[in-house]
Amino acid sequence: MGKPTIVCAGMCNTKSAEIKYLAEQVAEQGGKPVIMDLSLGAAVDWADVSLEEVLASTGTRIEDVFAAPRATAIELVGRAGAVKILELHAAGRCEGIISWAGSVGTTTATRVMRALPFGVPKIMLTDMASSDVSMWLGNKDIYIVNPTAEQGINVVTRKAVANAAAAVVAMALVPDVPRGSKPLVAITSYGTTTPTVLRCAEFMKSKGWDASVFHAVGVGATMEDLIRSGLITAIIDITPAELMNNLFDSAYGNPKTWEGERLTAAGAMGIPQIVAPGGLDQAALGPMHTVAQRYLDDVKAERRKSYMGSGLPYQHNAGVTILLPTLEEVEQVSMEIARKLNDTLGPTAFVIPMRGWSAYDQSEQLATRERGWAEGNGDGPTWQPDPSHPDWSQRATLMLSVLQKHLNQNNPNLDLLACDMHILDVELADLLNRCMGDMLDHTWRRGMYRDVDGVIY
Repeated sequence: MGKPTIVCAGMCNTKSAEIKYLAEQVAEQGGKPVIMDLSLGAAVDWADVSLEEVLASTGTRIEDVFAAPRATAIELVGRAGAVKILELHAAGRCEGIISWAGSVGTTTATRVMRALPFGVPKIMLTDMASSDVSMWLGNKDIYIVNPTAEQGINVVTRKAVANAAAAVVAMALVPDVPRGSKPLVAITSYGTTTPTVLRCAEFMKSKGWDASVFHAVGVGATMEDLIRSGLITAIIDITPAELMNNLFDSAYGNPKTWEGERLTAAGAMGIPQIVAPGGLDQAALGPMHTVAQRYLDDVKAERRKSYMGSGLPYQHNAGVTILLPTLEEVEQVSMEIARKLNDTLGPTAFVIPMRGWSAYDQSEQLATRERGWAEGNGDGPTWQPDPSHPDWSQRATLMLSVLQKHLNQNNPNLDLLACDMHILDVELADLLNRCMGDMLDHTWRRGMYRDVDGVIY
């Protein structure tokens, strides 16, 4: 198996004893340490990868870092470190990374860690572990460990660091593709689209695939990166809800540290892709007291529908408030979908269920406990019927009209379907599965399924 090469990164000028101790522990646990200097105020001459070498990756002068304000210096070193770590990884000099720091060092080191692919072990020892760590995690698989202190080698920190060093070395020895792995499909989900998600997952398993379900509260970013890495090779994007959440700057949108773009990876990689507008009937925001006042004012004035005339949005739970998008916002997201799918390189179908896009987006006539909105509670909290076709969602008719105009009709890889169905209908799930099955069998073509009952376009 050999000794895995582990990068021990950090601010070597202010944490020299700590970074050297990290390296000692990595060596003691059976790894080969490579010390990488991410200092902001002064360089050291003992690092294996010097600060000058790190900054050379982006053509940054060391003098500019030392003269810059702290926030700028973090960005300069972090960006250069992200480029350098990928060079080291490609050269076989980074099979894992570990760091020990306070808030500034954690910000810099995790910027570097996030550049690495999924599966490369990443451990951040930080005394900031008890705070909100989302800004450091982003959408990557970083392990956060609390060493209890940012500095000082003592009876407490020695054990914490030794444990972390043992972990990163052991993780680096795990094969890239564990035994028994199958091809992987991604399926996006909300609790309010789950029945269809489960039926699609079962179908893919029957085809010999593993299914990974991504809760559409920001982890769509992780999914997109995994697609680009080649680990996910098909996608049933039933719930691209982050597209709407991003529009509202929601905590349940994609992480601000992520440099990708939702709904782009599958098209770029040319893998089979089915997309439906699940969850786009709503914006999922945080607790009620965190919702921007302008949105609450909209609801109170019924510019956005309130829940059962209460003048307040619907609360999904104590941590999630459901806000209805305006038709203008639905149009904006529809245009975004067209832009992102128009140049897709692989078989792609966008399927619009005209009767609603989630358990909350259904009429009283459809509602049942099994469908996620029990009888006797009236319409779902986001249901908004089309005045000229009251069985259909007004958002659906708007989206269909936008995509008919703006989706690329000349791309043979791209098709648009509209169905007189709800996203929770078994018939809709079966259509999605049939479509994916044909894509996997290489028999799919644009214009199929027009003879299927319920397909109206």
